[in-house]
Amino acid sequence: MRRLLVSITTLVLTVACTGGDSPAPPTSTVDGTSPSVTTSTGASPLDERLLFVVGLLNGDELTESAYVTAFTPEFIANVPYADFVAVVDQLSATGDDWFVSEVEERDDLSTVVVLAPSAGEPTYRLHVTLETVIPFRMMGLLLQPTEPPTLEDPPMDLESGADRLSALGMVRILAAEVSDSSCIPIFSRDADESAPIGSIIKLYVLAAVSEAVDAGTLDWSDDIVITESLKSVPTGVLQNEEAGEVFTIREMAEAMIAISDNTATDHLIEALGRDAVEDVLGTAGMEEPALNVPLLNTLELVALKIGPAAGLADQWVASDEEGRREILDQISDLTPADLPLAEFDHPIRPDEIGWFASPSDLCRVMVRLVDSGRPVTDILALNPGVPDRGELFETVWFKGGSEPGLVAMSWLTELVDGRRFFLAGSVVDSQQELDQLEATLLLAAMRDLLADN
Repeated sequence: MRRLLVSITTLVLTVACTGGDSPAPPTSTVDGTSPSVTTSTGASPLDERLLFVVGLLNGDELTESAYVTAFTPEFIANVPYADFVAVVDQLSATGDDWFVSEVEERDDLSTVVVLAPSAGEPTYRLHVTLETVIPFRMMGLLLQPTEPPTLEDPPMDLESGADRLSALGMVRILAAEVSDSSCIPIFSRDADESAPIGSIIKLYVLAAVSEAVDAGTLDWSDDIVITESLKSVPTGVLQNEEAGEVFTIREMAEAMIAISDNTATDHLIEALGRDAVEDVLGTAGMEEPALNVPLLNTLELVALKIGPAAGLADQWVASDEEGRREILDQISDLTPADLPLAEFDHPIRPDEIGWFASPSDLCRVMVRLVDSGRPVTDILALNPGVPDRGELFETVWFKGGSEPGLVAMSWLTELVDGRRFFLAGSVVDSQQELDQLEATLLLAAMRDLLADN
């Protein structure tokens, strides 16, 4: 997994904690040694790059050519110029003068500093990591609030939390205690009704992998070769790997769950066979598996919403299983380059085209996965979705999903005393974008309330 984590930790730019499928913050450590050099200005390469970033926040113009000069190609592949400019504009629009108020860590090619505006609040932590060879471009950049966002008035009970979520969109939610591998409801709101779940469908892909390993048809150490035909769109980083690069099934599964890597997901579906994942939907306790048959891979889902195949969306919604499989055949040659991701900036039929399950379904599959033991439990614990800031839980197993108009979260948690609790919820608004941060934090607050049960 070390190679994969290197990729993950050097290619991330983020501005706020959004929960959901966000990876853990990258480290700024650079392995090995590097020469001590200075630039023509007399500053070190690290200082020069740091001044460059602070200057952008203070209103300096950034041309696309300057962007290409300042960042490595791998970084640019993950953070296109237009996306980067939008982030910088958001911060520079305050009109404040930003400055480095504190240096927390530093070596030759990496630093962690605290940035503060002239008004004093809010402050941000900036991680900068340079490549180890001339021209010392930035290969890692992380900008995040020094204190992650929190709810000013968290709900005092599960019902009030659900009420506030209902103000954002259509809600399905279940809070349960897990005992003897059964989900015992504590609070529910339409918990048996299927709803969009986004990338939480990847739990079922993980379940299919686990079943294949148990059956002896796959092994966690088996290799999967990256192929161009199976590359998908972000989220994730594996779409940037060269065709022919090799990762183990476990590494693919870790990327699929920890950072919701879509390319990893589509490679795993191919390795298993689409029908194997479809079969596990029912065996893992999904009440209406037909809603997800044929199973869309991640590229197919996006392709039905934007790009040349979007005209087939009405046909997809109206078709039976056979008709839908014919549609998948029609779009099988599409590539990520065919999909204009910038157009996926508003809800596009999240309640009609996607993956669907009820909160009760999700409790059953999560319990099944955790009961299967390691390495599945290790994989599910890689990313808690929203940090357990109060250190309420001994272990947090998580998978979330989101797209414009949809937020879905699922947690299975274990207390120090061994008791386990489950919380899953989805909020969807098919007409307009909802406040994803508010929905995420409300669901996490309801998760935390279960620790006092």
